Amino acid sequence: MSLTNLVHLITIVLIPLLAVVGGIGVVLGPSSFKLDAKNGLLNQGLLWLAILLPISYFFVFGFIAWEGYTIEISSKGLIKFFEISKIPLTFISLALPLTILVARFHSTEQTATQIAITSHKNNLDSFYAHRKEMFSYFSQLEETDYFGALTAEFKVHPRLHKNFFVGAPNEGIPELNQVLFKQVESTLASARMEIDAVLTCNEPELAFDLYLLNACVTIHSLSRTLGLREIYQNVASQGVLLRLTVRGTDDEYLSVGTTTDQLVASYRYAHDYFQNLCDFAGYTIEPTPDNHKYIQTGGKFRTINTPKVIEQLHVNKISRLLQEQV
Repeated sequence: MSLTNLVHLITIVLIPLLAVVGGIGVVLGPSSFKLDAKNGLLNQGLLWLAILLPISYFFVFGFIAWEGYTIEISSKGLIKFFEISKIPLTFISLALPLTILVARFHSTEQTATQIAITSHKNNLDSFYAHRKEMFSYFSQLEETDYFGALTAEFKVHPRLHKNFFVGAPNEGIPELNQVLFKQVESTLASARMEIDAVLTCNEPELAFDLYLLNACVTIHSLSRTLGLREIYQNVASQGVLLRLTVRGTDDEYLSVGTTTDQLVASYRYAHDYFQNLCDFAGYTIEPTPDNHKYIQTGGKFRTINTPKVIEQLHVNKISRLLQEQV
């Protein structure tokens, strides 16, 4: 094959292709060659390419095949037409299967998009249903009075679900924030140990540190983490705020009320609230050691030490420090 014939052949092949692609690009835009499930089939550039390109090649190769022949409307003319038009007819015969193929691809793309939309909607519904169910779960809990020291309403802070459950709305039902659940469980255990240490302590200086610098700090931390307004607002408003220098650092420390009952009631509320949250979430917490169960239930905590350590601290050292700061 001579170079001239080769160039001629390449021209014959490329010109229809470039003309059809260019025309579709001008009319529908370059992006139309990518299947878009949002647009109808008639707006798909690939569909028109599948139709127009075989037709273009039919005429281009047809003109070559028909050169030197005249039109004859007869059986002989028809037979001759099919005889010399095998290549052009082959091209035009591709239009239908290619069109069907593009239509199938477009339908598949639309189906995939619809599945994605449905899945996204279902995930959103699942996420917000889970959130709504948590609010509904806590709304069924009755108001509880902790021996007159604290009245718990068990209301849900709006951030509780976001903090304790991990996952975006479009990901469906959120997973437990295992780290935070374990952290709160550990903090409750620390609070029990600190309260026990305070109630059983017979050394005023040590009892002061255990109470104000440890137990109260831990309870306030729990109340903020769980969103317990009854503690960080109501009980806190009845506490005593002292500015102390601890290890060379000045800071403010707020007592949990002023009585043993208020401290223990705050702990019990935090524990019960977290227990209900765990029941809803399906998280299992470790059982309370026997030597600390008195802090969670019953009235034994009132008779551990006489006179009561916390009340004595407020009457003596805390009262004195407060007067010095006035």
